[in-house]
Amino acid sequence: MKTKRLAAISAAVMLMLSGCGTKIAENNDIPEPKKTEKTTEATVTTVPVEDSVPEPEVTTTTAEDVKIVPAELPFAEFDITLEAETGELSGKAEVSKEREAFSGEGYVKGVDKDSGIVLHFDAPESQYYNLSVAVAAEKKSVCTLNANASHVGDFTVAAGETFSLFTFSNIYLAKGGADLALTVSSGEVDVDYAAVTASTEIRDLKLTPLKSTLVNANADYNTKALYSYLCESFGSKVLIGQHDTVGTLTETRKILEITGRSPAIRFGDLMPFTQDMIMGENEIEYAEKWASEGGIVGYMWHWTDPIGGKSYYSDETDFDLTKAVTKEKIATLPISELEKLLEEEKISEECLAIVKDIDKVSEKLKELQDKGISVIWRPLHEASNGYFWWGKTAASYKWLWSLLYQRQTNYHKLNNLIWVWSAQNAGWYVGDKQCDIISADIYDKANLSAHADRLIFLKNISANKPIVMSECGTLPSVQSIADQHAYWGYIGQWGGSFLLKEDATLNPEYNKLDDLKQFYANDITITRDELPDLKARAAELEEADKKAAEEKAAAESKAADESSKADESGTADESSKADESKTDSKADSKADSKTDSSKAS
Repeated sequence: MKTKRLAAISAAVMLMLSGCGTKIAENNDIPEPKKTEKTTEATVTTVPVEDSVPEPEVTTTTAEDVKIVPAELPFAEFDITLEAETGELSGKAEVSKEREAFSGEGYVKGVDKDSGIVLHFDAPESQYYNLSVAVAAEKKSVCTLNANASHVGDFTVAAGETFSLFTFSNIYLAKGGADLALTVSSGEVDVDYAAVTASTEIRDLKLTPLKSTLVNANADYNTKALYSYLCESFGSKVLIGQHDTVGTLTETRKILEITGRSPAIRFGDLMPFTQDMIMGENEIEYAEKWASEGGIVGYMWHWTDPIGGKSYYSDETDFDLTKAVTKEKIATLPISELEKLLEEEKISEECLAIVKDIDKVSEKLKELQDKGISVIWRPLHEASNGYFWWGKTAASYKWLWSLLYQRQTNYHKLNNLIWVWSAQNAGWYVGDKQCDIISADIYDKANLSAHADRLIFLKNISANKPIVMSECGTLPSVQSIADQHAYWGYIGQWGGSFLLKEDATLNPEYNKLDDLKQFYANDITITRDELPDLKARAAELEEADKKAAEEKAAAESKAADESSKADESGTADESSKADESKTDSKADSKADSKTDSSKAS
């Protein structure tokens, strides 16, 4: 048994090394920095997972929290147009006037993989700039823009007769001479001009606490308490999260050993429960222990294809999500009824297999709910880059997200989930009614920037949700978080070789020791020991709702009593008037009788 478990742990380690980031491709709406591939050659030494979960021995002294003071960002107005014909050309690129409606004295044609163009200018200040380039192509072409030899972003040019403008926002450039270089990896393009303008977005960025509510109206009080805390701290504090190797506490234990503190959130993976991995049995145990010690539990799901079970990567499986899509209302149907629909050919095998897998992981999430544990739940991650089978198309992805949300919420009654969306493309957004948090995964080796440009991009998708960095290879410096006003709701450091080397010591290629220690010891980031008593908060919310309900009931009862009294009073008045009418009638009758008698005499 132990041998199998160790083998499973070894496989899990390889997942952490090759999982999310190995194949992070370009997302259409988020320009990625130059990629550093997640290596799959290294392995992390792990210890056998025993039935008990002993505490690691802490050998470091916890540093005092350092107060981080935001620096004043310099700013200089700047707006310049760089005509392509004035640039430095290479290969067969040359100045032309064949196309119509170009800017300046001409444009540059023939830029391909063997030809390029570089435009020079002087940046007046070390600050953020918006970089634009006007490009046209005879056929679909893929381009890359670099600034000062650093990757800015990739973009695709559709075939057309007119020039299209492509813009990358909030790119940091140092003061002094600067170069913009355009290269082509596929096809051939013509370049009209580039534009550089000073950006004020990061300088003026101001995040404020939110008063958002969970999309699941039936969420339990523990989950409401956690979400309210995330919303209230957003814009001023950053919770620290750490991804653990599947079925272990390898990374979180190492963090405690190195810094003397534990991350606020421990992220696990529910992958084993749809792969029948032995080490999966430890995942729920570790989540329960983490929660019992005051930590926040988070889960993602590397979902291997539901039929073949070969891989979660789209190029390693022939599972086709579009074949699962159906108009049948299946979210709340039991498996027996779904099997009947399959027999009637109203749904596909792919559809049924998907639902069965959803039910498997839902059982595990239910175990946590039964113990009062809330879960930050991030399924179907990084969909828009197309590397996972659930990223086939935006339409099928949204269908799958809706099915997952509806089945887990309405069928399995999972009221302990906080839903995190991380498809990373505005066209793939599932909407404010089906997620609670929006996020991005950022891999930019040794770059200590807080990546405020990514945060702004997500904020433009939805301003009503906490925004988080769900994964990163290198933690941003705390100073950059303060300087850029980029107070992500939480930041999750990826594990495996992005944190540790083969001998389980810190890997300085991604995070240096001093940087890591500072990230855990300051007045901005939140560690596990600094979290509030969320159970007490949950009890307060429940008591407040109970009191509000009682006050409402009392008010309604009072209103009903007053209405009843008013009705009774109105009835009495009508009765009194009727009696007076009868008296008056009798009096009038007597008077008439006397008059008639007198006339008779």
